[in-house]
Formats: sequence, structure tokens, C-alpha cells
Amino acid sequence: MRKLIAITALAAGILLIVVPRYILPACEYEGYSRMHCSDTAHAENIIGALLLVIGAGALFLRSEKAMVACATASFLLYLMAFWLPDKFGYCQSPRMPCNYGMVPGIRFIAVVGAISMIIAIVGLARALRKKGHS
Repeated sequence: MRKLIAITALAAGILLIVVPRYILPACEYEGYSRMHCSDTAHAENIIGALLLVIGAGALFLRSEKAMVACATASFLLYLMAFWLPDKFGYCQSPRMPCNYGMVPGIRFIAVVGAISMIIAIVGLARALRKKGHS
């Protein structure tokens, strides 16, 4: 489970840094003026950086309790990444790049990461329960 947590957090962290800027950029990076979606992109970059820190920590930490803490923190960050476009806002026009690209991309990354962390947390809980009864 340690590898699942670390790899998922590192990959999602990199994606949340790269996607809103280069792959599916916010409107500001596509030549439009600065809008609310730019704030969302910057907030997602912060979430991505935090996920990178958690992923790196998961690589080096050994205890199962620390892994549960990393998985739980990652899960909460995925929830925040999913919610941030609604908090900071994005362009409502279907013709704007953030609406058809950035926001769905971010939400896809957040959902996949959250599902992975749920699997990791359940697996860790089972491992801890087995250790407790053995």
C-alpha cells in the first residue's frame, strides 16, 4: 500500500501542477485576460505541491499509522482539488478553455486519486486489523 499511496500522490501532484498550466491550461495561459480560472489554476498548483510532499513522505515513512495519515491527507487534498474550481470560480462559457479542459481534467485527477486513496485506506485498515489480532 505504501507504493500505491506514494505513486498516486506523486503522480497526481505532478499532474495538478502541469495540467492547469501546460496540458489543459487556464484561460490566462491561452491568451485571454486574467480571470477567476487563473486563481483556480494557482490554487491547484498549491494542492499539487502538497501532494508531492505527501508522496515523498510516503516513500520514506515506514509505519502503517504514518501511511494511514498520508493516505488520509491525500484524500482530503483530492477533495479540495475537486472543490476548488467551485470556490474560486471558472469561466461558465463552454467556449473557454478552462470550462472544457482544465476543470474536467482537474476533477478527473481528483476522483481517480481519491478512489486510489480509499483503496489504500481500506487495505491499510485490514492490515492493521490483522496485525492487532495476530
